[in-house]
Amino acid sequence: MNEVLALQSIAKSKAAANRAVKSLEIQQIERALANLSAAAETIKERESLRAQRKKEAAVKKLKSMMDELGISAADITGTSKPKTNGKRATGPKKGNKVAPKYQITVDGVTHQWTGRGRTPVVFRSHVENGGSLDDCLI
Repeated sequence: MNEVLALQSIAKSKAAANRAVKSLEIQQIERALANLSAAAETIKERESLRAQRKKEAAVKKLKSMMDELGISAADITGTSKPKTNGKRATGPKKGNKVAPKYQITVDGVTHQWTGRGRTPVVFRSHVENGGSLDDCLI
């Protein structure tokens, strides 16, 4: 029992670990570390097996409950409905290009506009100078 208390104190603080290994040689400390690592791996494997068995038991119990109630996996997951992946079924898709609706050539440069969003400066100045957007329709 004294050994357990010593290990607990070593695990809690570095100072306790330094006090405990003061009288040991480096080879003894390295062997102790190797043994502790092996023990930790054994415990991890044991816990993993225990968790796996627990999961298998839960699945078995769930399957028996589903059989009793006449429920299938499709009833739970809802696979009978078409999958939409959370996207809208109708409407425009994000990122699609829209064909330009208006076109104007100013100083040899052709400007195009879809008719959506803010009116570009060249089209705004065309309208301010007495022009019409209908003149620029493609």
